[in-house]
Amino acid sequence: MKMVELGYLADVIMGQSPPGDSYNTTGIGLPFFQGKTEFGDVSPIAVKWCSQPTKLAKAGDILISVRAPVGPTNIADQNCCIGRGLAAIRPKIEYADRDFVWFYLQFAEKSLIQKGQGSTFQAINGDDLRKLEILAITLDQQRQTAARLKAQLAEVAMAREAVVKQLREASVLKSRALEALFSGIENRKPIGSVARLQSGFAFKSDSFKKSGVRLLRNANILPGKVYWDDSVFLDEAVSRQYPSYELHAGDVLISLDRPIISSGIKVARVGTDDLPALLVQRVGRFLIDREAVDADYLFAYLQTDLFISKISGHEQSVGVPHISPSQVESVEIPLPAIAIQRELSKKLNEVTDAWRDATTAIQAQRDDLALLPQKILTQAFAPQKAHHD
Repeated sequence: MKMVELGYLADVIMGQSPPGDSYNTTGIGLPFFQGKTEFGDVSPIAVKWCSQPTKLAKAGDILISVRAPVGPTNIADQNCCIGRGLAAIRPKIEYADRDFVWFYLQFAEKSLIQKGQGSTFQAINGDDLRKLEILAITLDQQRQTAARLKAQLAEVAMAREAVVKQLREASVLKSRALEALFSGIENRKPIGSVARLQSGFAFKSDSFKKSGVRLLRNANILPGKVYWDDSVFLDEAVSRQYPSYELHAGDVLISLDRPIISSGIKVARVGTDDLPALLVQRVGRFLIDREAVDADYLFAYLQTDLFISKISGHEQSVGVPHISPSQVESVEIPLPAIAIQRELSKKLNEVTDAWRDATTAIQAQRDDLALLPQKILTQAFAPQKAHHD
């Protein structure tokens, strides 16, 4: 299969930042876009406007980021001003179908990234962009290919939406089941009256080592589990100076910085495989009065909307949502007799385990679907390109 340079099929307009005094945030002029980080999977939303545009992209142009990171970005839904971080690809209607070029650029993203140069940040110049090879097929063939890909990728998008909906529904069902188990319990006390929250020690980063005793930081807690892919350590001899911060199997933990994320609240239990480890600042450990509250019962309650709703009005610390030990301790927890708590804990764990199994399976589907668009593009373009090579 023959190939042709992108510059033959389309005009390539490299962005150029307008004069500094032409920027504004009041909506006067044309929307101004600088680079890929401003875009998602939907139409871009401007945060700046330009009253004296230097380089323009027209509605329907393909926008591509040419500086850190390099790659296709979006299709302009209106005329806009583009800075040095972007280029506009404007297919020539007599030679190229816009959607075909758009899909091919997504397929060729790795090739574009490899063309990037620069010691400070990666960038691709206009000549390299124009010389990018693209399949040379007739305009009718381009349109047929684009229509087929559009239909296939639309199906993938619908499947991904369905998976996201399943995750939401699974969380709602878990919350309702947990809350039903707590309903009807009249005796309530502040968590702090039965489980004080200890904050970790502020170990200095210059004391971190590549081996030794692991330090359990905020980054090491995800909803329902301790996560060690990003680990730092303290020298073993030094670690013995902090016995009150040693973690133990079964400890109940909560993240105090950004405690609520899209997949749930960042609370976890320490397992034997997590030890030895020390508690670090901005992570809280519950010091539980085991005659008053069962640890499994407390852990289950921390994952309910009843608790989450009480801590969702975080204060801000340099832009990062956070909660304090006193805020957590002030939240009331339903407290039946300890024997009843232990019975309820079994049911609470069954609900949580079932939810975790279901969400793990759904998340695996979501991860597979995230890879599918590139596989579809590869099936459409790679065999033909490989034949040419």
